[in-house]
Amino acid sequence: MKKLIYTLALLFVANISFANFVSPGTGVKWNLDSLVAHSGGIVTFNGTEYLVSDTVFIVTNDTLSITTNAVVKYAPLTYLDVNGVLLINPPNNVTFTAINTETGFNGMRIDSSNATRLKKLTFEYAVSLRIADCNIIIDSCTFQYNNVGTSTTFGNGALALFRANPIITHTKFLNNRRAAIQGGANISNAPQIYNSLFFGNGSMNVNVPQINMGATGNDTLRIINNEIIGVPAAIQSGGIGFLPIGTANTIITGNIIKNNRYGITTNGGSNIYALINYNIIDSNNIQNNPALGGSGIAFSGGSATSHQNAIVTGNLIRGNLWGITIQNRAQPNIGNLENVDTTDDGKNVFMYNNNTSTPWIDLYNNTIDTIYAQGNYWNTNIEDTVEARIFHRVDNASLGLVIFSNFVLPVKFSSFKAYKNNDVIYLNWQTAEELNTEYFNVERSYDGKTFSFIGRVVAKGNPALYNYVDDKDLNFNMPIYYRLKSVDKDGSFYYSQTLVIKPLGIKTLEDVKIYPSILSSNNNPLWTEFISLKEQPITIQFYTVDGRLITQFVQNAIKGNNKMLITPNAILSNGVNYVKIIGEGFIKTIPIIKY
Repeated sequence: MKKLIYTLALLFVANISFANFVSPGTGVKWNLDSLVAHSGGIVTFNGTEYLVSDTVFIVTNDTLSITTNAVVKYAPLTYLDVNGVLLINPPNNVTFTAINTETGFNGMRIDSSNATRLKKLTFEYAVSLRIADCNIIIDSCTFQYNNVGTSTTFGNGALALFRANPIITHTKFLNNRRAAIQGGANISNAPQIYNSLFFGNGSMNVNVPQINMGATGNDTLRIINNEIIGVPAAIQSGGIGFLPIGTANTIITGNIIKNNRYGITTNGGSNIYALINYNIIDSNNIQNNPALGGSGIAFSGGSATSHQNAIVTGNLIRGNLWGITIQNRAQPNIGNLENVDTTDDGKNVFMYNNNTSTPWIDLYNNTIDTIYAQGNYWNTNIEDTVEARIFHRVDNASLGLVIFSNFVLPVKFSSFKAYKNNDVIYLNWQTAEELNTEYFNVERSYDGKTFSFIGRVVAKGNPALYNYVDDKDLNFNMPIYYRLKSVDKDGSFYYSQTLVIKPLGIKTLEDVKIYPSILSSNNNPLWTEFISLKEQPITIQFYTVDGRLITQFVQNAIKGNNKMLITPNAILSNGVNYVKIIGEGFIKTIPIIKY
């Protein structure tokens, strides 16, 4: 009898051992066909697709590299576990999907694998991609229809982070059932999220935002130049949410946050350090219940001795149920003109925020604290109307005061146009309103960042049509950017939108290549290839993600095909950098990543 029990036990252990595939750990570098050859039937190929019937482990020292287009389908409850290295970079696309999209599969787990790189991967119908204790790079990928089922044991978001700081660029998160990116409240995660699209995530309607984060630790979470767009079907889903237990350092800038239940919410006290600037926070009202949400930005939490270190500046906050709401003891800084710091001078624009219970409220101070909200524009030049759009002590004696200033825009532009005729640029603009405007400075740029003064037009003091002709020192081989600086009589100023005149001979993307797109150090060789229409000097410029010039130099191009070594002679920042190639026949800006 004992012999029979021991035999059954050994058979049971054997079945566990062979229920999945584990790579040898000897430093192999395999592709999908290698898995077919070595996995004992767990990974197969049917001529068009790879099928995975059980979990595959790529262990420490081993690499799985996928550099060809492929479709990989996983059986229910299976996943890919990576403790070694996963490299995905096909010509067009690699898809990880489920054999049965109704039941899905668990997904992928990447643990302690800083060298992993995912590019052009479509990841769909899984529970989650879980990243733990590593800082991988995700570029030009798509995550869609994930969070299959109701269990969150494997992961709580399409991308679930655990002590991870991935760099995420040019990636789409589409129609995932829960959060697109999820981090625990008390787990330090600081992803760097750039130039990506979040659309329709949270379709399960379980009250989670599309980006749902907690603590960041000593690092800084950056959400920069993304689109975060909701859909009416996901009425419980917000835009960006923070509920940290621990320190949260956050920069949210240059994003479009639109059509969500709310735009941004932060909950906490002095553990929160947030800069929220130059975003468009628009029409976050899809639930249409002001008792449950609808704020462009909502601040809550804190205590009498613990207020948030949050600065809100330069945002367009438009069409939400509320503009900004403040609860508990959060006390954000929405504009302070009384201190010497100029980075918190307001510059927010509030427009058309409205709900049925408290109509037309741009700022609701539902706290006992004094709130500074100076230097903002409230879509009116009438001070009494501004007062009516702020709910505070004037409306309820138990609430704190909002200190605001009636910031009047020097001018409202109803139109601003530029066009080229022969070798001359003609500018014209129409003002709908002028108040204390003294003059307009016309400014020009060849890179869209550094502008130079080229002329001045005196203001007429009332709505008028203006014209300006630029015919000096023009280079039509490059884009030419124009903007107006409207200057008030007290010296304050306001910029118009920027217009661009594009050169006729500009080359297309196919003509200019830069490789590799990912650098592990400043010593990695960096190359560019392009076609030049003539012998000419070529300027190579390197920029940080926020537009600061790092270095530039000039090389000579021959007519025809060119291949140049352009390794930078300066230290690039970790994360996204930009390389600009400028010549008489073309100009192109291409992102690269350094880690």
